[in-house]
Amino acid sequence: MLLLRPALGQVAEPPVKDIRELQAAAIAENSDGSQVALEGLVTWADPGAGKFFYLQDATGGIRVNYTGEQGPAWGDRLHVQGIARPGSFAPLMEATSYRPIGKARMPVAPYGSGGGLLNGSFNGEWVWTDGWIRTAEFIDKETLMVVLDSGASRISLRVSHASKLDPQKLIASKAIAYGVASPVRSREATGQLVEVQILVPRAEELHTDQREKISPWEKPYTPLRSVFRYQPGQTRGDRVHIRGEVLMTSGDIAWLHDGDAGLAIRGNTTGLKRGDRIDAVGFRDLQDFLPVFSDVIVKPDTGPAIKLSPKHLAPSELIDGLHHADHVAVSGHLLDRIETPFDSGKQHLVLALQSPRGVFTAELDAPYTKSMADAWETDSLLEVTGICVVQTDASGEPANFKILVPDAAGIRVVQAAPFFTVGRMLVLLCITLAILLAFAIAAYLLARRNTRLRSEVSERQAIAAERGRLARDLHDTLEQGLTGLQLHIRGITLSLPDEQQETRTRLETMRALVKQCRTEVRQSIWDLRAEALENFDLGDAIHRMAQSVFLGSGTRVEFHQRREGGKIPGMIGDNLLRIGQEAMTNALKHAQATLIEIELITTPVSASLSVSDDGLGLSNMPQDSRGHFGLVGMEERADRIGATLQVESREGGGTRVRVEVPLPPEETASPTS
Repeated sequence: MLLLRPALGQVAEPPVKDIRELQAAAIAENSDGSQVALEGLVTWADPGAGKFFYLQDATGGIRVNYTGEQGPAWGDRLHVQGIARPGSFAPLMEATSYRPIGKARMPVAPYGSGGGLLNGSFNGEWVWTDGWIRTAEFIDKETLMVVLDSGASRISLRVSHASKLDPQKLIASKAIAYGVASPVRSREATGQLVEVQILVPRAEELHTDQREKISPWEKPYTPLRSVFRYQPGQTRGDRVHIRGEVLMTSGDIAWLHDGDAGLAIRGNTTGLKRGDRIDAVGFRDLQDFLPVFSDVIVKPDTGPAIKLSPKHLAPSELIDGLHHADHVAVSGHLLDRIETPFDSGKQHLVLALQSPRGVFTAELDAPYTKSMADAWETDSLLEVTGICVVQTDASGEPANFKILVPDAAGIRVVQAAPFFTVGRMLVLLCITLAILLAFAIAAYLLARRNTRLRSEVSERQAIAAERGRLARDLHDTLEQGLTGLQLHIRGITLSLPDEQQETRTRLETMRALVKQCRTEVRQSIWDLRAEALENFDLGDAIHRMAQSVFLGSGTRVEFHQRREGGKIPGMIGDNLLRIGQEAMTNALKHAQATLIEIELITTPVSASLSVSDDGLGLSNMPQDSRGHFGLVGMEERADRIGATLQVESREGGGTRVRVEVPLPPEETASPTS
C-alpha cells in the first residue's frame, strides 16, 4: 500500500473531485500535470493482470495506475491523489498516493448490452451483462478467459480467481457476469472503441445455467443442409454435431462439405487442410446475413468416406442464394484477369466472368503456372469449380456471388477465345489508326512538297519563257543589226581607194569591235536559250544555235534529227547543247569549213549528237583552250552526264565530234519534247 503524507510546511492536499468532473477536465485541458484527488470504491483489482485498478464513485468509474509493490483490494474505499491524463480511449489517473478510508459494497450494476458496451457508454463502470458462453479456457492457473455471445456482439470476460471452474462445463451455458467494462483496443485516429472486455473480479460474479444435458458429441450428425433449419425449442446456445470434408481454407474460415451441401465453419480450424475429414460441434451464427458455424471444436472423422462431386449449375441458379457454401461448377466468358501478389509471395488471382445474368468473379489463391495463365485468355469460355459464396445487400437479400477456387485445376478452358477478341481488336484498331496517321502525315508532307515543286516549276517555266523571249528578241533585233552593220563596214572598207589608208584602218577597227560585240551577244543568246530547254526541243535549239553561229559566215549548215522514242532529261540536254555549241564554235574559228553536218539521234536507251565539218581537221585545233571551252570543256561536260566523247578526223578531210549518252529508264516513257 502506497501511503504519502504531506510534511510540515508543505501545500495541503487538493480538494476531492468527482470522477466525471475529472474526466471532462482531462479531455478539455489535455491534463496540465496538476495534482487532483478522488474518493471512491475499488470495483476491480488483480495484481496478476498489472499494476492498475478501477475506482468508481457516484458519477462514474476510472482506471488508476500505481507504482507501489502492493495494490488495493476489491471493495476498498480509497482516497487517491495523482495526475489525470487522456489515455488511449478514456482518461485515466496516474496515482502518486492513495490510502484506505474504509470498506463498501458494490454499487447497483446497470445492464450493459453488447452494443452499449462497444460504444463506450459504461466505460470503467461496474455493470452486468448476459449471453451464451461460446469458448472458455485458462490463460494461467487463476485466470479464465470466456467469450460471451451477447445479442449481436461477442464480449470477452476476464475472470480472476477462477481456478475452481471447469471450462468444458461452461461452454453453451447461459451466463450472467458482473464486472468492470474495460477498453481493450481502439482506433487512435478516430477514437472509436473496437474491442471491450468485462473484468470479473472473482468466480462468484459469474453465474451460469448449464443447459446441455447430453454432450453434443453423443448426438447424431446433423446434415449440413439442415443445420440452420428451424428446430422446436432451439436457442443460440445450442451446439450442433456435424461431419464433412474440408474443401478449402481461407483465413480463419474453412469450407466444409458432406456430399450434399456445404457450410462455412469458424473457430479452432488451425492446421486444417483440403481433404481432411472432420467431426465437429459448434454454434449456429450469422455473418453478413449468411450462415456460419462458429466456435467449432474439431476432431478427426473416422466415419465412412464422403463422395464429393461439384454441381454443374447455371449462374442464374446461384444468384438466388440457395447454394451458399456449396461445391459448384459454373461457366462464363472471361472479361478480365487481375493478379495481386500477397505479402507471403503467393499470387491472388481474380477472374471476372460474364454470364447472361451479369458479371461474377472467381478467386484463386493457390499456385498456378504461366502456361495455365496463358490459356485463360480474354473472351475464352471458362468453367470454374469451387465454393459458391453468396454476397448480400444491406437488407440481407442475395445480390451476387463469387467462386472460391481451391486450386488451379478448378479452372478449365471450355472454348478457346476467338482470334478477333476485344483486346486484339483494340490492338488492331490502334495499329490501323497509327498507319492512317502515318499516311496522313506522309500525304501532308508530300502535298507540301508537291506544292513547293509546282511553285518552283511554275517559277522556272516563267523564267525560262522570259529568257526564251529575250533570246529571240536579241537574235531577231540586236544580233541581226550588228551582223548588218558588220557587212556595211566591210563593204565601205572595200570601196575606199588605197590612199585613204587611215580611214580604212579606222573602219577595220570598227568592224573588229562590232564583231566582238556580235560574239558577246551571240554567247548571251546561247546562255539564255540553254536555260529554256525545258520549253524547247533539243533539236530545234541546236538548229537555231547553228544558224546563229554560222550566220553571215558563208558556211552551209545541214541538220538531221531521228527520233525513236525516249525523253532527254534537262541536265543531259543542257550539256549536249553546250558540247554541240563548242564543236560548232571550234569549226567556225579554226576549221575554215564550208559545210557543217549536225545529226541528233534519240532512242529509248540513249541519245547521240554528231557535229562534222569539211575543214582543215585536227591538225589546226589549238592546244591551249584558255578563254574557250575547247576539248577540255567538252570532256568535262561529257563526264558530268556519263557520256562517251569522240573527237576524230573524218574521211575526206575535216573533223567529227560525236557524243553518246545513256538515258535513265524512268525517263524513256515518252518521246523527246
